[in-house]
Amino acid sequence: SLPINWAGLLLILFGVVLLIIEIKVVSHGILTIGGVISMVLGSIMLYDVPDSSLSISWFVIIPTVGTTAGLVIFAVSAGLRALYRPSTTGTAGMVGQTGVVKTALDPEGHVLVDGELWQAVAADGPVPAGERVQVLGVDGLTLKVSKSARPA
Repeated sequence: SLPINWAGLLLILFGVVLLIIEIKVVSHGILTIGGVISMVLGSIMLYDVPDSSLSISWFVIIPTVGTTAGLVIFAVSAGLRALYRPSTTGTAGMVGQTGVVKTALDPEGHVLVDGELWQAVAADGPVPAGERVQVLGVDGLTLKVSKSARPA
């Protein structure tokens, strides 16, 4: 068995911990860079042998650290995209949705939006039943709608 340099092993573990923390805390990549550097240095120092020709190959270190860092970067970027994506639920998610008028809006009536029947007020004059409308806003349980450019 090969003698292990404990400092090298601890650096690898420290690098993994930094990468995990990067997923939980947004540090804009600083923890990822530190984790990658720590893992590379730990991999270089891992085996404590007097013969310097016996070490982990760069052809193993680079793909391993690169793949690990790539997965962390992917996870962090997916989390950031989800964080900054506009809301798609609740009243904020209703704005921009299209629906169909169920009872004529003159100016009030009912519309079917996303499979739900809502009270609605037409913003731009009467709208007959069967027409498509677009949600402009939400006031309590009433939608403010206007005629949609798309035909029903």
